[in-house]
Order: sequence, then structure tokens, then C-alpha cells
Amino acid sequence: MASSFNEKFVIIPHYIPKPSKRRHGTAIGKVRFVVAHDTGNPGATALNHAKHYTNTPDLKSVSAHLFVDDKEIRECVPALTAPPEKAWHVLYGVPKDNELFGVNANDAAIGVEYCYGDNIDADKAYAKYVWVLAKICFQFQLDPSKDIVGHFFLDPARRNDPVNALALSRRTYDQLLRDVVTEYNECTGNVMPPVINESAEAGTIVTAVRLNVRKAPSTRAEVVQVLPANISVPYVAVIQNGEAVNNNPIWYKDVNENFFWSGGTKQDTNSTLAQPVPVTNFFSLAPDQTCFDFIKKWEGLRLRAYQDSAGIWTIGYGTISYEDGTPVRQDDVITKERAELLLQKEVKEKSIGVNAAVSTIEINQNQYDALVSFAYNVGIGGLKGSTLLKRVKANPSDPAIRDAFMLWDKARVDGQLVVVPGLVNRRKEEADLYFL
Repeated sequence: MASSFNEKFVIIPHYIPKPSKRRHGTAIGKVRFVVAHDTGNPGATALNHAKHYTNTPDLKSVSAHLFVDDKEIRECVPALTAPPEKAWHVLYGVPKDNELFGVNANDAAIGVEYCYGDNIDADKAYAKYVWVLAKICFQFQLDPSKDIVGHFFLDPARRNDPVNALALSRRTYDQLLRDVVTEYNECTGNVMPPVINESAEAGTIVTAVRLNVRKAPSTRAEVVQVLPANISVPYVAVIQNGEAVNNNPIWYKDVNENFFWSGGTKQDTNSTLAQPVPVTNFFSLAPDQTCFDFIKKWEGLRLRAYQDSAGIWTIGYGTISYEDGTPVRQDDVITKERAELLLQKEVKEKSIGVNAAVSTIEINQNQYDALVSFAYNVGIGGLKGSTLLKRVKANPSDPAIRDAFMLWDKARVDGQLVVVPGLVNRRKEEADLYFL
């Protein structure tokens, strides 16, 4: 049995009051298995459900241990953050749990609810969902290949979760079970790199839908770019054994050695479609050491929470929220190592946004680094709506881009926008880096 597990995410205790109908407070003697659910409430977040359950503890005997969305994992009945207690997530009258595990689910299983919907990033929610299922298996010494079961399998006459919710992001229940095993192995260090079977075939293909480009041929890999529908995309190789999405394992490798799934494409047979976009339009850069050093210089390192010029609680290298999306609070303290990890995470997120924002033009590394620093400071939303981005996209060499940087030298203090000397100096140096 592995001795450690990669704690990628934070689990937030949000307990239902006890004793109550939703949480009796009865201990689970031994956790025997895990039940994978979805909430059945499209668009409702983990926080929405946690608040509903905690605000209505005596409404009915229905509950779950954990709720997972793209931003956080909330635990309503103790499972991982305290000794496990019983929750009421499967009817007692169904026989399948007894047949499979020799016990009723409510008496010996942890129930995990997957949140989904248009306002929830399916990739991020799925990543947390898979991780927490693997984490439960590790904590209670369960077999991730055998000891997870879908609610629909236990109660097929009434339930279809989590199958329907997973299908909304083109995932299957079988894929979920495979991904939990993979996640378990990765988080315990028991994994071998997959061997990718590719054939060198060059050509172009048309996107049928908005399509994610990823670092590996897997829906669990990081997204580096999002392609719009109905454009022709060049590829340099075909992957025969990528992750099978809806039983289709074929992926394409693009000119930047990133990957996109063939099921989101169609053949270029319609001459009225847009002409193939030049290969240079599909570059994607990555932040280099210059970028990290530049951001570190301007953000500074503070291991105890402080309020920035706008009064927002901040920590580390300008971080305002942690890995699970919870905000930095007064009196928070972190280590230098965690500050570095938070910096890397946020720079990565901002770099993906910058790549998407400039995907139709070609810029150099210095220009890219300057834009990543700008986005780190003002946010991707600020970059997307800025005069700066408009000028960069119109002509990356336009001297007026320098003036566009300088438009962002103010912060809101006591409700008023005021010029901040530190921002003036940062914008000047970002412009200098851009035109280096």
C-alpha cells in the first residue's frame, strides 16, 4: 500500500448540523466502497448544495458526504476531514449494494456528488471529482479498480447518475472508472508514462465544434488552446491510442506537438468553409524564466496575508485565492514552497488565456512574457477587453502599444480610481520588455 498521496486539492469542511435528519452523527465502522453520484441539478455549485443541506438539516433524510465542482470540494458529512459518518445517499431498499459489497451503501460507503452545468467548467470539475474518488480509495485502503460504483448501477429503476452528467462533456462512466485508477496511480507514484502510438501523417482537418487543444492525447491533460468551430487546422501526426472518448481513441498532433481529439472534427469537404489558417496562427508559447522572474520582482514575496492597494487580501507572489478557489484571508500564513506552487499555477492559467487571446497572430517570447505579466496583474478578463490587446492583434509592432500599457496604471482605493506609482513603474517595464 502506498504511504503518501498527492494532495492536489483542498477539501473544505461544511458540515450539516447534528443530530438532524440529514446527519445523524453515526460513525461508519469500516468504509467498504464509494458511490459516484451527480447532483441532478444543472448549474448548482458545491457551495449551493452545501448551503442548502446545512440550512435545511431536518427537511428530510437525504444527504451526501462530498460535493465537487470546478472551484472547490465541500464536505457536508465527515468523510475525509474527520472520522467518517453515515450519510443517506442511496435507498436502503435496493439490493445491489448488498450483493456487491455485503452491506448497505448508507452504512459503509462514501457518497460523492459531481456538480455540472453551463456555468461550471467540466474539465476542472471532472479533475477534482476523479481526484477525490481516488483520495477516498487511498485513505480507506480501497481498490480503485473495484470499489467504486455508480448510483445508477445500484438503483437502475430510479437513477442515472453520474452517467448523464458525464455525457454532457463527452465522458462515459467506464472512462471515469479508468481515470480514477490512473489518478490513484499518479498520486501514489505508481505509474509508468504511456507509450503513444503515432503515425506521421500530415494534413488539415476541420473543427466541428469548439475544440480543446491539450498537452497530451487525454481529456485529463492541460488545455493550452481552444479552437473555434469551422476552421481548418493543420496536423502532423495521427495518434492511434489516445484516450478513448465515446470509444474513439484517435487524436491528432498539431504543429506545436499538442493534441486534439478527432471526434470533434470533420473532413474538409465543403469549399465554403473558411480557408485553412496559416500554421503560424496556431503557435502557443510558454512562459520562460524571464517571465517568472519579472512577475516575482513586481509582486514581491510575502508569506503572511496582507491587503494590496485596493484592500484585497493577498499572499505569496500576489495570490488572492488558493488552489481550490477560496480567497486569501486575514492572518493566513503559507510557506515559500507553497507560494512558488501558487505562482506556477496562476502563471500557467494566465498563459493559457494569453495564448487563446493571441491565437490568430504571431508574437515573440518577450512580447508574450509581457502580456502574461500584465494578465497576472489585471486578470485575463482585463486583458481581453483592453485597448492593449486590440492594438497587439491589429499590429504587434505598433508603437502605440506602449501607451496602451500605460492606461492600466490605476487601482480603486476607497471607491476611487487613483494612479498608483508602483503600477506606473510596472507598466513601463512591461512595455520595455514587450519592445525588447
